[in-house]
Amino acid sequence: MDLARLLETETPRIEWKSAIDPSDVYQAVCALANDLESSRQPGFLVLGVDRKGHPVGLSLSGGSVDETLKKLGDQLTSTKIMPVPSATPTYHDVDGKAVIVVEVAPYLVPPVVKVNGVAWVRRGTTTCRANEADLQRLNERRPESQRPFDVRLLTEATLEDMNHTALRDRYAAAHDADADSDSFPAFEHWLTQKELGREDQGRWRPNSAALLVYGVDPQTYFSGAVVEFVRYAGSNVDSDVIERRIASGTLTNQIEILYAQAAAHVAVSPAPAPPPRVAFAYDYPLEVLNELIRNMVQHRAYDASRAPGRIEWYSDRIELSNPGGPYGRASEGEFGEHSDYRNPGITRLLAEEGYVERLGRGIRRARSQLMKNGNPDLRVETDGFTRIIVERRPS
Repeated sequence: MDLARLLETETPRIEWKSAIDPSDVYQAVCALANDLESSRQPGFLVLGVDRKGHPVGLSLSGGSVDETLKKLGDQLTSTKIMPVPSATPTYHDVDGKAVIVVEVAPYLVPPVVKVNGVAWVRRGTTTCRANEADLQRLNERRPESQRPFDVRLLTEATLEDMNHTALRDRYAAAHDADADSDSFPAFEHWLTQKELGREDQGRWRPNSAALLVYGVDPQTYFSGAVVEFVRYAGSNVDSDVIERRIASGTLTNQIEILYAQAAAHVAVSPAPAPPPRVAFAYDYPLEVLNELIRNMVQHRAYDASRAPGRIEWYSDRIELSNPGGPYGRASEGEFGEHSDYRNPGITRLLAEEGYVERLGRGIRRARSQLMKNGNPDLRVETDGFTRIIVERRPS
């Protein structure tokens, strides 16, 4: 990266901003990731320069470079921008002035990168809201067979396979909230704008993500898209089975069923405390179990296997296993160190439904909470499946 070149002039792949305004940052990164011109070259958001490219310096959070970069990194992996593009911020001292350059890799759309549901693109040296022609141009860029599995059309499914009540409620709410409701799109056109599917050979067809999250019976098309929950009395599979449950239906329904199972089975036991006080703690932090449940539903390889996901709860540990290994950058380094999204469409819909709050740090937070609770660290095994093992807090 040649910083001097980045300060020469703005281009469709270079944008300047004088300050770190979250809204401006999201829109600029979104536009650079969408790469409307299909340059296939990295884009650069330069923060801390004026409209003429002169460094003016940034105000650092707490006066710290590391804190500023961390805060910016958290913003770039938040659920406000979906799917999350690859964006790397770096700090530069230019004549004593703080400048940050965010390098943005072009996202292999579709799916189109959006900020709070709105796509942004660069037209010349201007970042602007994508219009219908822009969206069509982006959506036609990749052949159907090369799109992520969860945003491919299910050509055998129709609108009748979708939960009309839930979708009509969302449509009505979006219509009522729109400032120009008279020009609001018709229902099927709105579904297409929401990237839930599109028309194919004269009929509207849902994609896999839409069917898994809003389908009437997703298992009609994805028979293995369920999670088996088994509670054993002992520490191995030969032990008596205390309870067995299959979580099926939509992915949101599965998450709720598994949340309830975790809450019902987690126990409290005495924990060390100074006398005469007797303290108690959960054998497993419930927040950690919920995070791992969301993670397994969000990231499983629905197209690779008809095998179900499994949660096996033993007397001394819990094992959560899923078809598919860690995906993309998530396979690099320690489990949870990097984030990547096998299912960007599913991730976006789960975020919109409130099940994914902040991307990229869930496993790291889970590890921290386990340590605070006194549990051993997560153990992870991969062999075509991903198996996460959570050990019970020692008595």
